[in-house]
Amino acid sequence: MKAKINVTIILLGILLAWGLNPHCVFAEDKYLIPGDARKGWQAFSEKGCIQCHGMGEKGKNSIAPDLSRRPSSHLSSGGLAAAMWNHAPEMWEKMSAKWIKFERLNETEMSDLFAFLYFIRYLDEPGSAAKGKEVLRTKGCTECHSIGEKGGKIGPDLAMWAEFTNPVLWVQMMWNHALKMKNAMDKGTVAWPKLGKDDVADIIAYIRTFKSSKKEDVFLAPGDPAEGKQLFSQKGCAQCHATQGTGITKGANLGVQKKDFPPTIGQFASLMWNHFPQMFDEMQKENIKIPELSAKDIAAITAYLFSIRYFDPIGDRVSGKKLFQEKRCNICHDIRKDAGGKKEGPNLAKLKGIVSPIYMATALWNHGPKMIAIMKERNIKWRKIADKELIDLVAYFNEGD
Repeated sequence: MKAKINVTIILLGILLAWGLNPHCVFAEDKYLIPGDARKGWQAFSEKGCIQCHGMGEKGKNSIAPDLSRRPSSHLSSGGLAAAMWNHAPEMWEKMSAKWIKFERLNETEMSDLFAFLYFIRYLDEPGSAAKGKEVLRTKGCTECHSIGEKGGKIGPDLAMWAEFTNPVLWVQMMWNHALKMKNAMDKGTVAWPKLGKDDVADIIAYIRTFKSSKKEDVFLAPGDPAEGKQLFSQKGCAQCHATQGTGITKGANLGVQKKDFPPTIGQFASLMWNHFPQMFDEMQKENIKIPELSAKDIAAITAYLFSIRYFDPIGDRVSGKKLFQEKRCNICHDIRKDAGGKKEGPNLAKLKGIVSPIYMATALWNHGPKMIAIMKERNIKWRKIADKELIDLVAYFNEGD
């Protein structure tokens, strides 16, 4: 990860405990999800995770992966749950060898733990600096914006944003800049530039190359979903967008999962940018003022969207049903309501409508050791699953047989 964490666990604990740095917006390379990152840090320590996993400390010889390191590609909550599943047998074996006590986790604790892991690592899509440079050129951005000492002089120098690594901050800055830019472009009859789904991540990667070694990265604390829900209404978003899965709205219903919803913050930023002219026209018709959004506001609203599962990938129930057979889950589990209850594992029909990647991770953690022991007795091999496969299984469990 570019802004690699080279602090000690004690310092990280202090940062999480106090929340805001008085000198800057508090943030880190992270992908926001519901949950309390500060409580997640406590769970990470108290449940024994820290005994095996590194967290960016120099010189520590860890027997499990350093979880502060940035992955090579975007990792959703489903991907994180799948990684836990694939790592589980080796993890339990090492815990047993080191006499580490097994501690159960409830779903709230797992949610907090996921929030903590998202807080300390960058889980949005990695960008390409070369592609980012080309995007700024082809979209005409450099005609108005300078980058360092090159480019236009109408808009602000984009190099001043180089220390902002998190896409959440870019969503906020792009939103607040959009109205001024639209007015300037309308005067010059310039078309609004549309961004591709990976463009924001690539632009961030390119702008980051202009970061001065004297400047520190800007940090942003995880958003509060409850506060985000209030802001969503106060800022006028709720006048066009429903978030409860019901109701007729002018904009997309954000409470209903759709395949065209962006799974990452960078893609969410692109979508907001592309729809700004249309949103602006609709807001003018309804006499709704374009709201200014602070970094804290956009972090909270983003966290709220996560809490209603806006960013969750869409699974395929049919594929999930097939996987249920192929991965041999059906040997121990039934999923039909009218099953006789003769199988050793619980009937999964009761899970209909309540399963999420965090639920899956919690169930794996609490029931996994017993499950793997039974599988060994029956000579059943532990089957690894990919990110998409886990999401398909979630869809199958939620929709039922």
